[in-house]
Amino acid sequence: MKPSYMQQPWFALLQERTQRPRTVRADLARQLGISAAALSQVLNASGCYGNGKASTAHIAEKVIHTFGRYACPHLTAEAAGDDQVITAEQCRAFAHRDAPTSSPREMQHWQACRQCKHREASAPPVPRALQPRGSRKVIPITTAQEDSNASPL
Repeated sequence: MKPSYMQQPWFALLQERTQRPRTVRADLARQLGISAAALSQVLNASGCYGNGKASTAHIAEKVIHTFGRYACPHLTAEAAGDDQVITAEQCRAFAHRDAPTSSPREMQHWQACRQCKHREASAPPVPRALQPRGSRKVIPITTAQEDSNASPL
């Protein structure tokens, strides 16, 4: 029996992304800001995700905000109320760019993005610093000649 999260729209979106040609799961995990192991466990319903001990809420949120779609309030207002849906990538490109100075229309859109409720959610993932897993004690290798030259303690 499959876990209930596999029936949700965010999971279908994630599966669609993994089935694209030339998709590397490690790259997909990096885009989401999760480990490749966690992505694999979610997709295969294995580990803590498969047996229900781990919540997929955090991963679901990341999938939606990375690959989902938003109704853009600024573009919807320009279109006289018809919902203008854009991808999370497009939202990120509008909201997290430098201020455009060449076009008043682009400047209005940029200013609207600064106030938008989707801006924080569409933020690009922040790269994390690598953390060493643990220190290993290094034992120097000595030759037989070095051992014979060593003074007794």
